[in-house]
Formats: sequence, structure tokens, C-alpha cells
Amino acid sequence: MKKYHRLSTKFILLFVILFLLVALGMGELIYNINYRATVIYSERQITRCGKYIDKVLDADDVKKWIENGEDESYDIKMKDLEGIHSIFGLTDLYVYRPCYDENGELANEVVYIIDIHSQSIDMVETHTLGDRVDNINEYDEMKKALETGEVQTTDKLRIGDEEELLTALVPMKLDNGEYYAVAVVCASMSGVVAAAATSSLIMLVVFEIVVIIFAAAMLIFVGNSIIKPIKILSGRMDNYVTSGAGLSEQLVTEIHTHDEIEQMADNFNSMAESIRQYTRDMQDMTVNQERLRAELDVAGSIRSAVSSDMSLPAFSERNDFELYASLKNTVYNSCSFCKYFLMDEDHLIIVLGESVGKNLPSMLMSMLASTNICALAGMGVEPYKIAYDTNNSLCGFERNNMSMTVSALIIKIELSSGEMKYVNAGMPPVIIKDCGEEYVCESGEMQFNLGEMHGVSFSQNTIHLSQGNTIFLTSYGVPEMKNNDDEKFTQSRLVNEINDISKQHYQLTEMTDELEMRLDAFRMGREIELDTTILGFRYFG
Repeated sequence: MKKYHRLSTKFILLFVILFLLVALGMGELIYNINYRATVIYSERQITRCGKYIDKVLDADDVKKWIENGEDESYDIKMKDLEGIHSIFGLTDLYVYRPCYDENGELANEVVYIIDIHSQSIDMVETHTLGDRVDNINEYDEMKKALETGEVQTTDKLRIGDEEELLTALVPMKLDNGEYYAVAVVCASMSGVVAAAATSSLIMLVVFEIVVIIFAAAMLIFVGNSIIKPIKILSGRMDNYVTSGAGLSEQLVTEIHTHDEIEQMADNFNSMAESIRQYTRDMQDMTVNQERLRAELDVAGSIRSAVSSDMSLPAFSERNDFELYASLKNTVYNSCSFCKYFLMDEDHLIIVLGESVGKNLPSMLMSMLASTNICALAGMGVEPYKIAYDTNNSLCGFERNNMSMTVSALIIKIELSSGEMKYVNAGMPPVIIKDCGEEYVCESGEMQFNLGEMHGVSFSQNTIHLSQGNTIFLTSYGVPEMKNNDDEKFTQSRLVNEINDISKQHYQLTEMTDELEMRLDAFRMGREIELDTTILGFRYFG
């Protein structure tokens, strides 16, 4: 027994994957934003702390300490600065006087005035008033602070234990206006990282809660409006095809989605009504002629359900393309279909196909294939994916006759650009004409019939139509038509006849009518064996 995967499980799995990807991406984005914001905030805080220290200390007192040594005011200021160091949780707090060379230029050497650092930091040496130290890390920032009189910030590694510090250098000015010393305030970047990580985690959790609520609502909506109706429709079709249950008991009346899914249900109900009427007629028939008439009615009903109206040229209001189709010759126990419709204002869908087999089940296969193809195409699915899904759906039904398959040509044309994508699943090749050239058979790959083998992948061909390009599509009833001498019309003769007709007629309606007249003349009254569907399309751009 073939095992099927639930559609709801696939949606949930898809959501989980998207959720994880969004969580990773948003987590990284939120952290980077918060990290930068936290660094800016921390820079402002240590800058304020440095300016506060500048107010606590007096540059003139600093000059006096350097010239005369420590005094009572030095001890008082040290205690004040130790309190600031503790309250603000600083890593280092020190004040130094830059040294100048014989040319009056700043030298990479300073005289330390105050040096306070955390007890947890294992320093190789400490500095006291009057000590000279060279090769300081913040030399460039110190120079710029003294030249501009503005606070400078930087983040650099501490020499020795390689801890990253966020540092602010505040220039200190004497009463006479000279910038004399620099106050340096250092804070550990580990605190900045921790703060950024905490705020990022909170924001990410809030964001993911919103995503989960939205996703839950979407899953409920998808379950009620898509998955549930499809399960109902699939169950009714499967009950009939696999068990032969009466279609009068299988009508779908619960689906009211007002979209392509409801259209599929309506088509199924139409098919059910046609077959039920056929069954009633068959019970009352006593002669073969009446039975034949009933089968013709059923075939006509099914063919009407799966084909567009052929009575007039389609889309006469459009001026960017011309389309005309004909299904003149049909066979009572065969079913070809020809559907064309605008998916939207810029995309035209053309579906041409026929069942392989001459019995009522093959007609039903044709009906199911056409309905499935048109529904998926109307939802914007690409031709290769439509062929893949329809093939698997047809292979999912249990059939006594495994040769009962459906051949189809699925075309999607972007009218604004002329890009034509198509999949040929067992139909005759596309016949195309470029401007100034003759009609030729397109070299696109012809592939497996639908319903022939489960899991087959279909290749998608692409043609770029230019202004004036014309294509002709036919069912196998045209090249395979036979005359009384048992000769086939053939695909090569079809191309030659179209080229000859194009020299006499331009309108697609006239070309199609002339081609059908030539087919009738070739047949010489022989009975039609296959439906003859002809569709012409001209692109104006």
C-alpha cells in the first residue's frame, strides 16, 4: 500500500525550518544593532565620567603636585577618585601629564599623576606620582585630545592579559587656558558585550513570540481554507476511483472557498452528475444505438467540462496576442481537452492534451488531469511542477489497465516579455514560425505521459517569442490521421501544409479552417480514430 505524507505535516516542517532561519538571521541582526548602540551608550557614559573627573580635579593642582610632590589635597583627591572608580565600575582611572621633546613636540612618554586600577587585574607594575612611562597605548588619541581640546574614545586591548577596554581621554585645562594633562577612564568591553547580549535576547524572544502567533494563525488559515478542502475532495475522488462507489454519494458540497479549490470541487460535481445521468440512461437502453448515443452524451459532457469554448476566437478584447482553437473532429470513446485562460493580465495559460485509452475510465483520467493542471496553473505554479504533481496524482490511483495515461502540453506565456515556458508530456511537438521564416517543429524535449510512472521529473523548455511569432499546437489525431489507403498524414506533412497555407492566409481562423479542409480531403471519408484538436497563437508583443 502506497504511503502518503500529510500536507499539514509538510506545512509544519516548512514553518519550523523558516522559524529557525529567521531566528538565526534576526538574532545576528539584533545583536549587531544592540552591540553598536550599547558601545555608543557606554562611550557616552565613560565620557561623562571623564568630564566629571575633570571637574573633581583641578589642572592647576595637578601642576602643583608634579612640581612640589604630594600634599594633603592629593590624598583627598585620590580618595574621591577611588570612590568614582568604584561607583562607576571602572577598570582603570589614571591622570598623566604628556612629555614634550626639545622641539616642543609631544613625545610618546608621560608623567603619571594618579593611577587607580581594579584589584582583580594582575598588573606587573603600578605607577605613582612623577613616574615616567613610555610607549603608551593611547598616544595618538592623547595627541588629538590635546590638539583639539575634545574628548577622544577608543577600544584597545590591554597589554598583558589582552582584555579589550573602552577608553575615554579627557583633556584637562589650566586656568590660563593651556591643556596641561589628560584624564583617562577605562571600562571593560565584556560588560558591553553582556549588556548587548541580554537586550538582544529579550528582543529576539519578543520577536519570535510574534512570529509564532502569526505562524499559528497562518497554519489555522491554511488548514481550514486549503488543506481541509483538498482532503475532502481527494477523499471523494479516491473513493470513487479505487472502490467504485456511486458518485451520487460522493458529491462535494462542503467546500466554499471561492477560489480554484472550489472550482475543482464544482468540476468534480459536474463530472459526477454527468456520469450519474449516463448510468441512468444505460439502465434504460435496450439497443446498441441508444447505448452509443448515451456514451456520446457523456463524452461530450466530459469534453465540455475540460475544454474551453471553441465557437469564437478567444480574447478578442486583447491586442497583444491572437488565439484560435478548434476541436472539430471528435471520437465518442476518446477524450481530448483544450483549455486556455488568463492567470492574470500578464500570463496566459494553454493546456492541450488527450487520454490514452478508449473507455470511460480513461475519460475520467482525462477529466482529473485537466482539472488538476488548470487549478495548479491558476495558482501560478510553473509548468514543470504542474506536470510533476499531476503525474503523481494520476499514479496514485489504482488502475487495472496501467496503459491508461494522459498526454499533455502545458504552456505558460508572459505576455509582457514574450517568455514562453512549457512542458511536453507526450504530445506532438510545438510548431513555430519566426518573422520572415517558415514554420518548423520546436526542438523541445518530449517526455513521459502523465500517470505513466510515479516520481518522474519533467524538464521545462523556454522559448522567447518576438513580435509576430506564431505557433500551432495539435493533438495526435492530426499527424496520426489515416486515409483509405492506410497512409498517415505525418508530422512533416503537417508542417508543410501549414507553410503552404500561410502563403495564402494570415488570420488564424482562416488558416485553421483551411487546414481542417485539407485534413478532410486527405481522410477521404475514413472514420476518425483520434480527436483532432488544433490551436493557433500569434504574439504581437
